[in-house]
Amino acid sequence: MRTAALFDSAMAGLQSAQSGMLVTSQNVTGSSVEGYVRRTSSVRVNGLSPTSIDLTGTSFAVEGFTRYFDNLLQGQLLSQQSKTSYSQALTQSVAPLDAMLTEPATSIATALGNFFNAAGSIANEPSNSAYQQSLIGNARLVADRVRGLANTVGQISSNASQALADVLNQANSWSPQLASVNAKIRAAATPGLAAASPDLLDERDRIVGKLQELVGGNTLINEDGSASYLLNGQHLVDREVANTFSNTSGTTVIRSDMALNDLRLKVASLDGRNPVYIKLVMPAVAQKQSNGTTPLLDANGNSVMIPGQSMLQDGKAGAYVHLVQNFVPTVQKSINLLATQLVRNVNKIVSGNGLAIAPIFGFASSAAAGTPLTGISSDTTGTLLLDTLWKKTDGTSYVYSDLIEGSNPQSSNYRQTVDAALSKSEFDARQFQVVGTFDRSQFTHMDATASASLQSLRDSFTSPVTFITSSVATTIATWKNTQQSNEALQKSLSEQKSSITGVNLDEEAANLVKYQQLYNASSKLMQTGKQMFDTLLGMLSG
Repeated sequence: MRTAALFDSAMAGLQSAQSGMLVTSQNVTGSSVEGYVRRTSSVRVNGLSPTSIDLTGTSFAVEGFTRYFDNLLQGQLLSQQSKTSYSQALTQSVAPLDAMLTEPATSIATALGNFFNAAGSIANEPSNSAYQQSLIGNARLVADRVRGLANTVGQISSNASQALADVLNQANSWSPQLASVNAKIRAAATPGLAAASPDLLDERDRIVGKLQELVGGNTLINEDGSASYLLNGQHLVDREVANTFSNTSGTTVIRSDMALNDLRLKVASLDGRNPVYIKLVMPAVAQKQSNGTTPLLDANGNSVMIPGQSMLQDGKAGAYVHLVQNFVPTVQKSINLLATQLVRNVNKIVSGNGLAIAPIFGFASSAAAGTPLTGISSDTTGTLLLDTLWKKTDGTSYVYSDLIEGSNPQSSNYRQTVDAALSKSEFDARQFQVVGTFDRSQFTHMDATASASLQSLRDSFTSPVTFITSSVATTIATWKNTQQSNEALQKSLSEQKSSITGVNLDEEAANLVKYQQLYNASSKLMQTGKQMFDTLLGMLSG
């Protein structure tokens, strides 16, 4: 081997050892950094010899550093991360409601059972004041439970609205950062010559991971290494262009009191002056007949609606939109309907002489010092509202299940009139209260017949209470099971990714020893070459 080849091989070995020790130190340092991807030095063999004359040597060179990365696995993990954050946000948001429904101390069923038991006691001894006081006391407990449940559901809606605003504001801070990183990646990348640094690519992946967790969507890695982020096919970030979430006027600070229909995706225009505003949540739209003006009606007389859509399907934002738009309104209507049934059925009880009892339940008036809505004969406004909701055209009354199904836009028996009547502010269960008192005048007409009739209402409330508790409990249980499945799948994908991209400190320690030995061997080779060269010079000079 020629002396030059000897020195070239030794120098290449030293460079390889130095690059290996450098990348090993980076891996050890980055092992505690979120999103860090393990690196390795890329060694290229130049040929079997440094020259075409001498074929006894081998030369190689360090080209750069390579990230241990799997794009397919990363895409699967990001998609699963959106689903996991969606189910986690749902279950965390409804945890107070779940606890209230499963805890006997806050159960509506228990309170109603005690109320009807108290009515049965009065039927046996109508003049017993203790039983009378017990009836009103248990009625107040029923009202407290109904109102407490309604307030909890209302608080879920309020919290979800606030959380949605926070999530969108956070996304507004991350999207410009992704666009900035994309610009740096594109500036650093020269096809065939240079690539963006691994640190920039790590930062890119960290940001898209945050966005996936917040608002769902999809991430597309472009050929130049930059990332495009899409929501339902619409770009939130397109390489170096970052769009933002805003309201109808373009204000990018999202507030919790903004209606879902007011939320927009503000898309930057080519001229930079006239942005396009895209609705994040599209409401249902009524279909028209061929003339373009007359509403298209179904067999029930309802307008045929094109279902609404939301660009926020996954992530935390998707969960909060689902709570505000679907879950909370459905549960609120079921509780409101239970409250109206209590007011209407309990207050219409009459004595053996055909005289109405003093009203027990009612809805507080929204007006200051207004008369509560009780539905008794003197309350013409309340009677009309209740009859509009509960009475059929033939004079008979609906049952609870009919009205719940009729108020569900997804049901084939949906009726807009029922939905509108049940959504009236007068029937808000948060205003449900006991209008009865502990005075003896309250029980003037509460004889054995009236008490027995009141007790007989027990069965008519079994179905409503069961529907509220079972439907909500089933929904929450389904979300919990989905959350467990999503978390297990995400953990599996994370472990697979970690096995490829993660840093193993034991492996890095072994690499460090290997590179140290390579460094020592290359140094020894150079030292030997130097000694040979010195010997030759000495021979020539002698």
